[in-house]
Amino acid sequence: MIVESRVVGSREVESQRVVVPDHVVSLRELLPVLVGHELAEYARRRTASRTLRILTPADLARGVDAGAYGRETRELPPPPSQEDAVARALEAFEDGLYFAFLDDGQVEDLDDRLAMRPESTLRLVRLVALAGG
Repeated sequence: MIVESRVVGSREVESQRVVVPDHVVSLRELLPVLVGHELAEYARRRTASRTLRILTPADLARGVDAGAYGRETRELPPPPSQEDAVARALEAFEDGLYFAFLDDGQVEDLDDRLAMRPESTLRLVRLVALAGG
């Protein structure tokens, strides 16, 4: 399955292929799979080589003082537990913080039976609160 995510108002769309087990038939069952995938990606990025990382203005300022650039490591916060992350994803859907669309139809309930195929596309659209509204 292809999973696309975007934020309303942004042109940027992230797309990735996710393997979904056959027993998954609802969004409530699919979200733990997606969360697990994201947690694994986060862990991979945390341990990835820092050779080609972008230097921030603060890094450059420290480099002037130290005479070397980009050698210090950045500590990324640890990921939440799988259970906490799944609970947040379920709560955010129930609170209307993002919409889910499978192929051409909106998924309106966590327990709706989904007609997923290997070539299906799930679109997750995160909403952004407007200031002053």
